[in-house]
Amino acid sequence: MKPKDQVPAARLWAAYNYPYMASALFALRFVPDDKVEQIAGDEYFRVYINYEATNDWPVDVLGVEMIHQVGHLLRGHALRAREIELRESDLFRWVDAVDAELNDDLLEGHPLPEASASPDELGLPDSLFGEEYFFRGTTRTGRQRDCGSSAHGNLRPWEEPPPKQGRDGVTAEERELIKRRVASDALAHQRNHGSTPAGMLRWANSLLAPQVDWRTELGAKLRRGISEITGSVDYSYQRPNRRHSFASKVILPNLRARTPEVSVVLDTSASMNEELLGQALSEIDGLLSTGGIRFDSVRVFTCDSEAGSPQKVRKASDIQLIGGGGTDLSQGIMAAVQTRPNPNLLLVVTDGWTLWPESSPNGSRTIAVLVGEDPPGTPDWVERVVVREAKGRMEIEQLNRVTLDLPN
Repeated sequence: MKPKDQVPAARLWAAYNYPYMASALFALRFVPDDKVEQIAGDEYFRVYINYEATNDWPVDVLGVEMIHQVGHLLRGHALRAREIELRESDLFRWVDAVDAELNDDLLEGHPLPEASASPDELGLPDSLFGEEYFFRGTTRTGRQRDCGSSAHGNLRPWEEPPPKQGRDGVTAEERELIKRRVASDALAHQRNHGSTPAGMLRWANSLLAPQVDWRTELGAKLRRGISEITGSVDYSYQRPNRRHSFASKVILPNLRARTPEVSVVLDTSASMNEELLGQALSEIDGLLSTGGIRFDSVRVFTCDSEAGSPQKVRKASDIQLIGGGGTDLSQGIMAAVQTRPNPNLLLVVTDGWTLWPESSPNGSRTIAVLVGEDPPGTPDWVERVVVREAKGRMEIEQLNRVTLDLPN
C-alpha cells in the first residue's frame, strides 16, 4: 500500500473497531518526518510519522498506533507528567507506565503498539493508572519507546511549534470538546453494546460525572465512619458491672460503645497547594467537632519523605507544617497506625503524588482528601474525596472506589 493510502485506511480501521474514539481519530493531523524513529505525537493532535520506517506495517498495526496516540491525548499524560515534575532521565520509564495504562484497553486480538510496555512486563496487574505503574512497577529493559510530547510533555526535535488560532493543530479549547465527545460516545457505546474497555469507562465516568460540593461529600464520609465506629460495642473492664461485682469475686466486664480514634496524615511536600490545604483542614476540623470529636484529641502527622512526630493541637490552624521536600506518605501512614491506640479512622490530606502502602494498614478506614486538579489514582482500600478549584468555586470529584468495612 502506498504511504498516502496507508493513513486513511488505518484511520477507518481504528474508527470501525473503536467507534467511540472516532471524533479524536479524525482530528489527528499526520506530518511526514524522517527524523522520528517511527511514529510519535504532540499535544496538538499532530502525529509525526516516518513513512519509510512504517511502510511495511499492516493496517491494524498503524490503526492501533492511532488509538495509542489518541489515548495519550485524551488522558492528559503530558499534563500528568508535568504535575509529578518528570525528569528527563525518567522519561522512558514514564512512557512505559502510561503505555501500560493504555494497552490494557486494547481489544482482544489486536497487536500491541511497536515496542510498548504491558502491565505484565512492569510486574503489576491490569487496570492501574500510569502513576501506579511508574512509582511501583519494575524498570523494563530492552528497546525504549518515545511517543513524543503527547505522552510526557517534553518537546522533541521533530515537533512543530504550537498552532496559531487552530491552524495546523488542535487548540486547548478544541481538545476539551473532543475529550468530552469521546467520553460521551464511550458511555453510549457501553449502554448500547456493553463492550467499552474498563479503563476507558473509568476515564469517561470521571470526566463526565456530575460534581457535588466537596464539603458535603467529605462530611458524609466522616459521619458514616464515625457512626460505624461508635455504633459498635466492645467489652470494657474500666467500669465493672455493679449488679454482678458484689455477688462474685469475678469482675465481669461492661458493654461500652467504642470511641473513635482519629489520626490525620498531612502532606507537607513542596507540591501542595497551601490555599486548598488550609480549606480542607478547616473543614475537617469543623466536621469532626459536629461528630463529637474534638480536634485536640486527634493525632496529626506531617509528612514529606519522612514522618514527623505526632502533634495534638486545639485547632487545625495551630498545626506546625514541617516539611517541604519529596513525598512518601506511606511513612506517615505507617507512623500513624503504629502509634497507640491504633486509629480506626485515618484521614490523609495530600495532592496524591505519593507512594502508598500496598494494603490497608491495620484495617483502619482510610479517607484520602486529595487537594488539587486531576489527582492520580489511589489504592482500592482508600476512599477518595477530591478538592479542587474550578471557575471560582470549590468542587469535588468522587471516583468510585471500594469502601472498607471497619473491623468489629
